[in-house]
Amino acid sequence: DRQKSQTVLISGESGAGKTETTKHVMKFLAMAGSTNGIVTDVERQVLESNPLLEAFGNARTLRNDNSSRFGKFIELQFRGGDKSAIETGPGQHARLCGARIRTYLLEKVR
Repeated sequence: DRQKSQTVLISGESGAGKTETTKHVMKFLAMAGSTNGIVTDVERQVLESNPLLEAFGNARTLRNDNSSRFGKFIELQFRGGDKSAIETGPGQHARLCGARIRTYLLEKVR
C-alpha cells in the first residue's frame, strides 16, 4: 500500500557496507522524486547529513577502520502534490521534504 509508511532495514556485520548502502538508498529516493535529476536544497541537505554524522563517533576495530559507535534511525519525510515527483498512486506524487535522524549508542567499549 503506497499510502502507508514504508520501512527499509539495512543491517549486517561490521564492514559489510551498511553505511554505503544507506547512502545509495537515500540518494535513490531523493533522485526518484526530483525533476530531471535536479534536487532541491532540502534534498541536498538530507543527502549531505549522513557523511557528516559518520565523521563523528567512529572508531577503529579489528574488522573495520571506520566503525560507527552508534546506530541511526533515519526517517525520510515526503510531501505530496508535486506532479514531477515519485508517483505514489494514480495521479499522486511525493517529494522528499525533510528527514529526522535519531542516533543511539551501540557499545561504550569501542
